[in-house]
Amino acid sequence: MKIEIRNESGVTIIKPDGRMDFAGLSEFAGILNRSIEEGANKILIDFSSLEYMSSAGIRALMEGLKRLEPQKGVMAFCSLHPQIKELFEVVQLNKIFPIYPSEFEALDVMMT
Repeated sequence: MKIEIRNESGVTIIKPDGRMDFAGLSEFAGILNRSIEEGANKILIDFSSLEYMSSAGIRALMEGLKRLEPQKGVMAFCSLHPQIKELFEVVQLNKIFPIYPSEFEALDVMMT
């Protein structure tokens, strides 16, 4: 899995590409945790290039959110493929995390 990370007006954008399964999970979790440790408190995960996510990926997202809570940080998602969106609805992540149709819409809300 490839992971792109960048900062846009105070929002850390993490964009995983490929499959978030056992093979790529440690790299993703490491980037997410390092970003939080370095002070990121607004994190947007762009799922536009993610094809698959295992249950371990969901656990990594929940752990990241738990690390953000003391900082009163926010983690949001955007550009979910239909399969990922369905998975998030089944496990009810859509009730925990803000989800936006596009990066542009997410940044519009998160940068205010």
